[in-house]
Amino acid sequence: MRLRGAKVQSTRHPSRATRHGVVAAVTVTLLLLAAPKAFAANAGEVELTREGKASIEMALAHLASRQRADGSLSGGMGDQSAVVAAAALAWMAQGNLPGEGPYGKNVAKAIEYLLNCTQASGFIFKGQGGSSYHHGLAAIALAEAWGHTRDKRIYDKLKKAIDLTVHFQGDHGGWHYNPKVEASYDLSTTVMQLMALRAAKDAGIAVPKETIDKAIRCVERCRTPKDEQGLSGFSYGPGGGRTWSCTALGLMSLMLAGEYKPTNLKDGLDYLVKARERKEDKQWFVYGHYYGAMAMYQAGGHEKFRDYWTKWYPDISKQIIKSQFTSGANRGMYQLDAGYGLWGTGMCALIVAIPYRYLPVYQR
Repeated sequence: MRLRGAKVQSTRHPSRATRHGVVAAVTVTLLLLAAPKAFAANAGEVELTREGKASIEMALAHLASRQRADGSLSGGMGDQSAVVAAAALAWMAQGNLPGEGPYGKNVAKAIEYLLNCTQASGFIFKGQGGSSYHHGLAAIALAEAWGHTRDKRIYDKLKKAIDLTVHFQGDHGGWHYNPKVEASYDLSTTVMQLMALRAAKDAGIAVPKETIDKAIRCVERCRTPKDEQGLSGFSYGPGGGRTWSCTALGLMSLMLAGEYKPTNLKDGLDYLVKARERKEDKQWFVYGHYYGAMAMYQAGGHEKFRDYWTKWYPDISKQIIKSQFTSGANRGMYQLDAGYGLWGTGMCALIVAIPYRYLPVYQR
């Protein structure tokens, strides 16, 4: 779906449908996509394996076992807004909604916690460091919840949050780690704000075209020159060195805004493939692959790039699943990127769950 140009048609619908005992608010389109035959009929799709489903279920159960009465999670920075948002999105990625589905109560409590973390200005934050990153991820979770529930409390705080995001965009088009206009920006925070804007627009909240146009220009300023193999990527900031994780961020940013031209994407996608072959993706694994997997999925919706997704997903999902604790107190937690247990588990579950295609922000 495009952020720029034509108005995005919301994928939400007030009707309810029951699948596998889970009551989910989905459109007819989503029901068709979720049907078994649709997996084979949809070019460029991959099936969610039995192992993948079991892994997601273990991860969601682990997150639920850590949830406190107020919606936060115990241990591992579980009271921080970004961690709670990651858990909420992971539960919703399986089709659970606030109050509906096996993890409906968990989603409802997580969303309530995020609402309580929302300041009068609209800034959604509780935690340490990277405050704008927390804000963006939390806004995505609220947008998905609002799109399904039409709860006015969620709308009011989400609208303020999105208005604030638009307000603290710099003249350069990007965002930094604090909720204010800054002289510099970084690609990491910028792509998270773009995702929040995309999720909000999908849910029916207006996003100025100028905001998106400026953001894309700032992302392009982070594009690096082509190397001797003709491959380019993206850097953390303008004029910096190329990294595999920032390349994933840059590509996802462009596709969020509807930039699918092969000339803008192919050398970056090829670089990601090469970087994984060379095992450059060990650093910032979860953070980079969250965007990398989505970039490959978005690209896979186009014939020229179809093979990228169908080869990338089975490979990366197997690695993630293999890293998961299958017994003991940490059963369900993924062991990638030590120190990011709860947040990393939510984000890894989101990566593995992409084939479910329930959350509009992760759809093509």
